[in-house]
Amino acid sequence: MVLEFLDAVFFGNTLMQWILFMATIGIALVVGKLVDFTVIQRFKRISERSSNRFDDVLVSVIEKPLILIFLIGGLILGSFFLTIPAEQTSTFSNITGVIITIAAAWIAIRIVEAVIEKYLAPLTEATGSKIDDQLLPVINKVAKLVIIALALIAIASNFGYDVTAILAGFGIGGLAIAFAAQQTIADVFAGLSIFTSKPFVVGDFIDLNGDILKSDQIGLRHSRFRNLDGRLVTIPNSKVTGNAIVNITSEPTRKTLVNIGLTYDTPSKKLEKAKQILKEIIESDKRCEKNPIISFSEFKDSSLNILLIYYIKDKDNFLMVRDAINMKIKERFDKEKLDFAFPSQTVYLQK
Repeated sequence: MVLEFLDAVFFGNTLMQWILFMATIGIALVVGKLVDFTVIQRFKRISERSSNRFDDVLVSVIEKPLILIFLIGGLILGSFFLTIPAEQTSTFSNITGVIITIAAAWIAIRIVEAVIEKYLAPLTEATGSKIDDQLLPVINKVAKLVIIALALIAIASNFGYDVTAILAGFGIGGLAIAFAAQQTIADVFAGLSIFTSKPFVVGDFIDLNGDILKSDQIGLRHSRFRNLDGRLVTIPNSKVTGNAIVNITSEPTRKTLVNIGLTYDTPSKKLEKAKQILKEIIESDKRCEKNPIISFSEFKDSSLNILLIYYIKDKDNFLMVRDAINMKIKERFDKEKLDFAFPSQTVYLQK
């Protein structure tokens, strides 16, 4: 009775054949789990103690797709127990090919992730450049998209579709899309230009077409900045690279220019004294460069002007340093009776 039941035919194969087929797959999955728990996990513990990054990459690549690999092996071995009609052989091969392609794509994606995590990420951290940190996710996404596209093409080819015609269709469609998205493409290429030429990095202050902006994020299509009001400004990359970019952060010191006007009744000796005071104030402050430029620059309508040019080394506290310098100038000039001029007119009456 049992033998008769096992000899019953379902979908062209006996029940015994189906049991052997399923048992082969089940055994393959159990073996895969055992390999994972014994060999892979042990190798993982060894690799964690090792300074060699290659074994870390190998474990990361194999660990998750391992069960799928054993499933494919179980399907192939189990198929030997089945009697597959000739007209269905290609269908079974196609299904198996799809699973193998998916496994291969998964492994390739795992390789990309492992290489980026174990090799490239530590290198970008060592450089200290913020551009590298932003470029890494872009490389990761592009590599994965390429792998997925190749996998889909391989699957289509496996089912008998003309890959050449598909690629040609993509080419024609790509041209149409390119014409419709010229601005987007220009923005992407401009973004790549920012990534490679590095006119600024995240956190830099730049002067863009007269606006002072702080770089907040650099993307492929557009970049985000904060203006001096703290508001978020999003600018297409083609607009960014299409203007002269002045990187304020890259300057070694912050140039400061001050015009000081004294009254016309100030004697020459007092003018010399004023210049000496300015020199002493700047050179006594360690946050400023030595040797400021000080010049009796011009005779204005209401004042005798002294030009002071000095450079602040502490750029992060530029406003505080300038405030302290200005306060010292006011205090010293008041002490020396040096009067600041203000716009005025003298009227002479002739009798």
